[in-house]
Amino acid sequence: MKNRDLIGSLFWAAVGSGFCVGALQYRLFKGAIPGAGFLPFLAGVVLIGLSLAVFVSAVRDRRKNAGTAPDERFFPRPESWKKVSLALGALLAYWAVLEFLGFLITTYLFLLFLLRVIEPKKWLLAAGTALIATTFAYALFNLWLKVRLPKGMLGV
Repeated sequence: MKNRDLIGSLFWAAVGSGFCVGALQYRLFKGAIPGAGFLPFLAGVVLIGLSLAVFVSAVRDRRKNAGTAPDERFFPRPESWKKVSLALGALLAYWAVLEFLGFLITTYLFLLFLLRVIEPKKWLLAAGTALIATTFAYALFNLWLKVRLPKGMLGV
């Protein structure tokens, strides 16, 4: 059994419950439109639902694997800590250069790095996936939601 799955799911269910309770202090709806508490409440419900799914899965695994010694290591593979460290470093670099390079270039390079170094994919697949994901994120945040994204030194 994976105790960390059971404990983690209960922790995230509590966090989701906190979101729901906090959101109820604000209006969920203002007439026919969502109020300030709607999105946090919805996020809390989703978090509770996902944590319950993990909890049920962990309980089923516990019953199925009763009597066997599970692998409880945090990093099951020896190179896992390196990938986590590289991903965290890439995330910090993303944050550090976002204003300078702009959203489009920084996001593309960040995703390309993740797809080539962290989970190695072929160059064409990594470049195409990074381009599609960056374009989708730009369209979602800048064009649809009208969020101002950093343009960077090239003004892109």
